[in-house]
Amino acid sequence: ARSLVARDVLHRCPSMISPLSLANLLALLVALVCLWTVSPQARGGVVRLWRLAIPAVFASIVALMLLSSVFEATFQHDAEWVIALVLGGIIGRSRGWTLAVEIDQRFGLARLPRTVDALVIAFFLVGLAALDFISAALEEAFIAPEHVAAGAAFCAGFLGCRALAIIVRATRAPHVGLHDATRG
Repeated sequence: ARSLVARDVLHRCPSMISPLSLANLLALLVALVCLWTVSPQARGGVVRLWRLAIPAVFASIVALMLLSSVFEATFQHDAEWVIALVLGGIIGRSRGWTLAVEIDQRFGLARLPRTVDALVIAFFLVGLAALDFISAALEEAFIAPEHVAAGAAFCAGFLGCRALAIIVRATRAPHVGLHDATRG
Protein backbone atom coordinates (compact mmCIF):
# COMPACT_ATOMS: atom_id res chain seq x y z
CA ALA A 1 0.00 0.00 0.00
CA ARG A 2 2.87 2.36 0.78
CA SER A 3 4.42 1.92 -2.69
CA LEU A 4 1.04 2.69 -4.30
CA VAL A 5 0.83 5.92 -2.31
CA ALA A 6 4.38 6.86 -3.31
CA ARG A 7 3.66 6.08 -6.97
CA ASP A 8 0.45 8.17 -6.78
CA VAL A 9 2.40 11.11 -5.32
CA LEU A 10 4.97 10.83 -8.13
CA HIS A 11 2.26 11.01 -10.77
CA ARG A 12 0.55 14.01 -9.17
CA CYS A 13 3.74 16.09 -8.84
CA PRO A 14 4.23 18.26 -11.93
CA SER A 15 8.04 18.04 -11.73
CA MET A 16 10.16 15.85 -9.54
CA ILE A 17 13.52 17.20 -8.55
CA SER A 18 16.30 15.35 -6.85
CA PRO A 19 17.69 16.58 -3.54
CA LEU A 20 20.91 18.55 -3.58
CA SER A 21 23.89 16.43 -4.60
CA LEU A 22 27.42 16.72 -5.86
CA ALA A 23 26.07 16.69 -9.45
CA ASN A 24 24.24 19.98 -8.87
CA LEU A 25 27.37 21.59 -7.48
CA LEU A 26 29.52 20.25 -10.33
CA ALA A 27 27.07 21.54 -12.95
CA LEU A 28 27.26 24.99 -11.38
CA LEU A 29 31.07 24.89 -11.19
CA VAL A 30 31.41 23.75 -14.82
CA ALA A 31 29.04 26.54 -15.90
CA LEU A 32 31.23 29.05 -14.05
CA VAL A 33 34.30 27.63 -15.80
CA CYS A 34 32.46 28.08 -19.11
CA LEU A 35 31.85 31.73 -18.24
CA TRP A 36 35.50 32.17 -17.27
CA THR A 37 36.76 30.63 -20.53
CA VAL A 38 34.43 32.71 -22.70
CA SER A 39 35.42 36.04 -21.14
CA PRO A 40 38.62 36.50 -23.25
CA GLN A 41 36.45 36.23 -26.39
CA ALA A 42 34.11 38.92 -25.09
CA ARG A 43 36.99 41.35 -24.52
CA GLY A 44 38.04 41.03 -28.14
CA GLY A 45 41.61 40.74 -29.25
CA VAL A 46 43.72 37.83 -30.40
CA VAL A 47 42.98 34.26 -29.27
CA ARG A 48 44.16 30.87 -30.42
CA LEU A 49 41.62 29.14 -32.65
CA TRP A 50 41.40 26.00 -30.52
CA ARG A 51 40.44 28.10 -27.49
CA LEU A 52 37.22 29.12 -29.21
CA ALA A 53 35.91 25.59 -28.66
CA ILE A 54 36.67 25.35 -24.93
CA PRO A 55 33.56 27.20 -23.65
CA ALA A 56 31.39 25.06 -25.93
CA VAL A 57 32.83 21.90 -24.39
CA PHE A 58 32.01 23.09 -20.87
CA ALA A 59 28.52 24.21 -21.94
CA SER A 60 27.91 20.77 -23.47
CA ILE A 61 28.93 19.10 -20.22
CA VAL A 62 26.46 21.26 -18.27
CA ALA A 63 23.69 20.59 -20.80
CA LEU A 64 24.22 16.83 -20.55
CA MET A 65 24.41 16.95 -16.75
CA LEU A 66 21.13 18.87 -16.55
CA LEU A 67 19.52 16.52 -19.07
CA SER A 68 20.52 13.54 -16.95
CA SER A 69 18.84 15.11 -13.92
CA VAL A 70 15.39 15.00 -15.54
CA PHE A 71 13.55 12.24 -13.67
CA GLU A 72 10.39 12.00 -15.70
CA ALA A 73 11.98 11.90 -19.13
CA THR A 74 9.55 11.55 -21.99
CA PHE A 75 9.82 11.76 -25.73
CA GLN A 76 8.51 15.34 -25.55
CA HIS A 77 11.19 16.34 -23.05
CA ASP A 78 13.92 14.79 -25.17
CA ALA A 79 12.51 16.47 -28.28
CA GLU A 80 12.45 19.83 -26.47
CA TRP A 81 16.12 19.37 -25.54
CA VAL A 82 17.12 18.45 -29.10
CA ILE A 83 15.10 21.30 -30.63
CA ALA A 84 16.71 23.78 -28.22
CA LEU A 85 20.16 22.41 -29.13
CA VAL A 86 19.46 22.73 -32.86
CA LEU A 87 17.93 26.20 -32.50
CA GLY A 88 20.92 27.39 -30.47
CA GLY A 89 23.21 25.85 -33.07
CA ILE A 90 21.50 27.64 -35.95
CA ILE A 91 21.65 30.99 -34.19
CA GLY A 92 25.25 30.40 -33.07
CA ARG A 93 26.31 29.39 -36.57
CA SER A 94 24.74 32.53 -37.99
CA ARG A 95 26.51 34.64 -35.40
CA GLY A 96 29.84 32.94 -36.06
CA TRP A 97 29.56 33.60 -39.80
CA THR A 98 28.70 37.28 -39.31
CA LEU A 99 31.48 38.21 -36.86
CA ALA A 100 34.27 40.25 -38.39
CA VAL A 101 37.37 38.19 -37.64
CA GLU A 102 40.95 38.27 -38.85
CA ILE A 103 42.86 35.01 -39.06
CA ASP A 104 46.56 34.27 -38.79
CA GLN A 105 46.78 31.04 -40.77
CA ARG A 106 50.40 30.41 -39.84
CA PHE A 107 50.02 30.51 -36.05
CA GLY A 108 46.35 29.54 -35.70
CA LEU A 109 45.26 32.85 -34.24
CA ALA A 110 42.06 34.84 -34.61
CA ARG A 111 41.35 38.47 -33.83
CA LEU A 112 37.78 38.78 -32.61
CA PRO A 113 35.85 41.99 -32.19
CA ARG A 114 34.64 42.99 -28.74
CA THR A 115 31.22 41.28 -28.43
CA VAL A 116 28.93 40.26 -25.62
CA ASP A 117 26.92 37.52 -27.35
CA ALA A 118 28.90 34.56 -26.02
CA LEU A 119 29.24 36.21 -22.62
CA VAL A 120 25.46 36.69 -22.34
CA ILE A 121 24.89 33.04 -23.29
CA ALA A 122 27.47 31.91 -20.72
CA PHE A 123 25.81 34.05 -18.02
CA PHE A 124 22.48 32.49 -18.98
CA LEU A 125 24.03 29.03 -18.61
CA VAL A 126 25.36 29.94 -15.15
CA GLY A 127 21.88 31.17 -14.25
CA LEU A 128 20.33 27.89 -15.35
CA ALA A 129 22.87 25.86 -13.37
CA ALA A 130 22.31 28.10 -10.33
CA LEU A 131 18.55 27.66 -10.70
CA ASP A 132 19.04 23.89 -10.77
CA PHE A 133 21.27 24.10 -7.69
CA ILE A 134 18.80 26.26 -5.75
CA SER A 135 15.84 24.12 -6.80
CA ALA A 136 17.64 21.00 -5.61
CA ALA A 137 18.65 22.66 -2.34
CA LEU A 138 15.07 23.70 -1.63
CA GLU A 139 13.64 20.52 -3.20
CA GLU A 140 11.20 22.61 -5.17
CA ALA A 141 11.41 23.11 -8.93
CA PHE A 142 10.87 26.76 -9.79
CA ILE A 143 11.15 25.88 -13.47
CA ALA A 144 10.65 22.29 -14.59
CA PRO A 145 14.01 20.48 -14.89
CA GLU A 146 13.32 19.54 -18.51
CA HIS A 147 13.03 23.25 -19.41
CA VAL A 148 16.23 24.07 -17.54
CA ALA A 149 18.01 21.27 -19.42
CA ALA A 150 16.62 22.55 -22.73
CA GLY A 151 17.88 26.06 -21.95
CA ALA A 152 21.34 24.65 -21.28
CA ALA A 153 21.17 22.74 -24.57
CA PHE A 154 20.38 26.01 -26.35
CA CYS A 155 23.48 27.58 -24.78
CA ALA A 156 25.67 24.63 -25.75
CA GLY A 157 24.37 24.68 -29.31
CA PHE A 158 24.97 28.41 -29.63
CA LEU A 159 28.51 28.36 -28.25
CA GLY A 160 29.46 25.21 -30.13
CA CYS A 161 28.23 26.26 -33.56
CA ARG A 162 29.49 29.82 -33.12
CA ALA A 163 32.99 28.46 -32.46
CA LEU A 164 32.70 25.93 -35.28
CA ALA A 165 31.65 28.61 -37.77
CA ILE A 166 34.61 30.80 -36.85
CA ILE A 167 37.02 27.86 -37.06
CA VAL A 168 35.64 26.80 -40.46
CA ARG A 169 35.93 30.39 -41.67
CA ALA A 170 39.56 30.35 -40.53
CA THR A 171 40.40 27.70 -43.12
CA ARG A 172 39.15 29.98 -45.91
CA ALA A 173 40.04 33.44 -44.62
CA PRO A 174 43.00 35.38 -46.00
CA HIS A 175 46.11 35.37 -43.85
CA VAL A 176 46.68 38.36 -41.56
CA GLY A 177 49.82 38.53 -39.42
CA LEU A 178 48.67 38.52 -35.79
CA HIS A 179 51.59 36.79 -34.06
CA ASP A 180 53.13 40.07 -32.85
CA ALA A 181 49.78 41.17 -31.41
CA THR A 182 49.93 38.37 -28.81
CA ARG A 183 53.24 39.61 -27.40
CA GLY A 184 52.21 43.12 -26.51
